[in-house]
Amino acid sequence: MREKLKDYLRLKRLLSAGFFTSGIIPIIIIASGSIYNFKQLSINDIEVTARQVAEHRTDVINTFLNSQVNFLSTLMNLYPLDYLENQENLKNLFLAISKEGQEGAIVDLQLIDTNGKQLAYVGPYQEKVQGKDYKDIPWFSEVLVRGTYVSDVFSGFRNYPHFVIALTNPLKTYVLRATINSGIFNSLLYSAQIGPNGDAFILNSNGEFQTPSLQKMDKLNALEIKMLKHHPGTEISSDDEYLYASQWLNGNMWLLVIKTKITDSLGVYYKYRNRIIFIVAATAALFLFIASGISRFIVERMQRADREQTALDQQMAHIEKMANIGRLAAGIAHEINNPLQLIQMQAGWIDELLQEENPEQIANLDEYRQSVGKIKQHVNRAGTITHRLLGFSRKISAEYDVQINELIRETISFLESEANSNNITLNLHFDDALPVIRTDGSQVQQALLNLIENSLDAVGSGGQIDITTSRSPKEVSIQIADNGPGIKPEVLAKIWEPFFTTKEPGKGTGLGLSICSDIAHKLGGEIIAENRPQGGAQFTLKLPIRG
Repeated sequence: MREKLKDYLRLKRLLSAGFFTSGIIPIIIIASGSIYNFKQLSINDIEVTARQVAEHRTDVINTFLNSQVNFLSTLMNLYPLDYLENQENLKNLFLAISKEGQEGAIVDLQLIDTNGKQLAYVGPYQEKVQGKDYKDIPWFSEVLVRGTYVSDVFSGFRNYPHFVIALTNPLKTYVLRATINSGIFNSLLYSAQIGPNGDAFILNSNGEFQTPSLQKMDKLNALEIKMLKHHPGTEISSDDEYLYASQWLNGNMWLLVIKTKITDSLGVYYKYRNRIIFIVAATAALFLFIASGISRFIVERMQRADREQTALDQQMAHIEKMANIGRLAAGIAHEINNPLQLIQMQAGWIDELLQEENPEQIANLDEYRQSVGKIKQHVNRAGTITHRLLGFSRKISAEYDVQINELIRETISFLESEANSNNITLNLHFDDALPVIRTDGSQVQQALLNLIENSLDAVGSGGQIDITTSRSPKEVSIQIADNGPGIKPEVLAKIWEPFFTTKEPGKGTGLGLSICSDIAHKLGGEIIAENRPQGGAQFTLKLPIRG
């Protein structure tokens, strides 16, 4: 039995796991796909944002550089060389372009002839640049060749990072040079930072920083080095941690890099992911509860079916046993009847012979006659017993006309010896007007045997059992009541279950009342158990009246 319970528990776990797995796996697959797709959409949004920022900052920086070039070109077009090389005139122009006395984008102005000699200078580095020769400086050669030149960031004579914008006149007789305020230029990138860990900087074609990194970087990683290859438009690159948007500007001389940490921009994605995980977890818990409930229901149904099947097998075995006993009783009755008839005939013949004898010649004639009478009496008694055995052995599951009162008397005859030995009184209260009903008398007798035997066990020595019959228009009732301890309320609801018994181990199988209930329902009736007000238990078997 313990192994069977272990098998049921194992089956329950397997069913729960199967139901849970089959239910939750599709949910997990759908949720994982949804999370993945949302992450890709979020990353696409980051790419779009980075691309837009890169393109916008490129336009802003190019516009800034072009505005400075156009400003210097305007000065050259408006004023002749002899005006510009006058130190006082150049100073007035420089003050005019300053905004309300504050330092603007242009730090200083310088006029240089084609031999690299300084003609005039206005700015804070007068002493450092005084008398400097620019003939062999790379940017000076470039501006004479190109006409317009924007340099990389360098320290130069000033020992301070800066870059210059220089123009030469159409005749290339002089160069007008302006140093650009690197602070204002760098500020153009501050608003390009995406996220707290994002970065934005400008590199030249050699990978040198033209603006300081917002995250204080001092060298490039492998992916950033690969981005130095010239490409049209905005290029998107990424690694496991960062996403990059890069675009060339200033005539493909500088590379603008917008760098954003992917996790900084996935806040909405993380909220969505956590919400989906919570929903999946809640769904999993619900599925586990439902799977456990369904598996418990199935296993309990299987357990009940197994119990019912076991009870049915036991009942069939009991019925088969009773059938065998009936057939054995019938055989014994037939075997005994033949010698009983011979004994009866011989006793009658002896009685006739004794009647013909002379009483005076036989000394113990009266004793002989008494002995013959006792022989006849006990032969008749044995014949009655064999007749009852033949009645008990009638074919099972066959309906025939039954007189309930006589059937009860016949049933009691099998239990009289047990009742007398235990000094138990059987009180019969029969309704003599009971009709004959058509039913399976053998099964009714079997049910009565079980009920009366239970009452005998309940009352013990010196007890009392009342057997009462009555009728109603549609049914006949047989009531078996005892003065025993009665049935406990918590037991009353379980007494019809197979294998349930309150008897000591080895004294009962727990099938008797289950069989009685099954017989009553098969015959179209019912059986009711209850406690009597005056004490003891009472069973009522009701059978339908069918002619």
